[in-house]
Amino acid sequence: MSEASAEQVFNVVSADGTRIGCAVDGAGPPLLMVHGTGDTHLGWRRVRGLLTPHFKLYLMDRRGRGISGDNPDYALEREWEDVAAVLDAIEGVSLFAHSFGAMCSLEGMLRTRKGTLRRAMIYEPSVNRMLSNPKRDAAVDEMARLITVGDRDAVVALHLRSIINASDETIAKQRGLTEAWAIRRGMAHTMPRELIALRDYQFAPERFSAITVPTGIIIGGKSAEHGHVTARRLHDAIPDSKIFPLEGQAHFGMLTAPELFAQTLIGFLKPGG
Repeated sequence: MSEASAEQVFNVVSADGTRIGCAVDGAGPPLLMVHGTGDTHLGWRRVRGLLTPHFKLYLMDRRGRGISGDNPDYALEREWEDVAAVLDAIEGVSLFAHSFGAMCSLEGMLRTRKGTLRRAMIYEPSVNRMLSNPKRDAAVDEMARLITVGDRDAVVALHLRSIINASDETIAKQRGLTEAWAIRRGMAHTMPRELIALRDYQFAPERFSAITVPTGIIIGGKSAEHGHVTARRLHDAIPDSKIFPLEGQAHFGMLTAPELFAQTLIGFLKPGG
C-alpha cells in the first residue's frame, strides 16, 4: 500500500491482487466512506465539505471504478475482501457505507482484523435484493445484454430509470452533466454484475452478531418498509447498535438533506460524539 500526498490517493492491494484506491481529504480521525451501485467516490460531493473539518476522509472507489482497478473474475466476496483490506490498512478508522456498499461493508467488517475498526455506520444495505421483482429482474438482464453489445449509454439510462426509479426529466438532467455522465458510462459494466450477484446473496442477520464495534444504522423515514424491517433485524443482531431515522428522507439522504446527513454522521462517528 502507498499514500501519494501530491495526488491524495491512498492505495491498498486487495486479497486477489486488485488495487483499491481512496481519495483522501480533510483532517481529523480517519473515516472510510464506501459508495453504492452506480456511483463513485465523487458521489459524496454534497457532503464532503461538511465532513472534512471533522474527519480525514478516505473516499473509496469500489473495484471497476475511477481510481481503483478491476478483475474480470467478479464475485461479491471480492468486494467484501476489498473493504476489509482498506479497513485493515487504516489504524483507528471509522466506517460509513451506503446501499450496496453497506452490504459489502457489513461483510467486510466480519473479515477485518480485530482492533482496527473504531465504529461504523451503515445506510440501508442492499441485503434484500433477492426478493422476487420480475420487472426489476428484466431490467437487470437487459442491462447485462446491453453491456455485451457495448451500449453503455443505454445501461446508465436504464439503471437510472428502472433501478433508481428516476424520472425522464431527471435522466435528461443527468445526461446534460457531461463529465458525470461519462464517469457513469465508464463504470456501466459494474452495475448489472453487482445486481445479478445479489440474487444469490442470502441475508442472515444473526451472522452479524459477531460485530462488536458501536454500529449506527441509518434508515430514511420515507424509505420502503422492507428497509425498515432490515434495519430492525440488524439492530436486533448487532449487540452495540442504534437506529438513526432520517425524517422526511429516503434512500439518498446525502443528496436530499446533506446537512442532516452530515450531522447524523458527525454525532455518531466523531470521537466524543
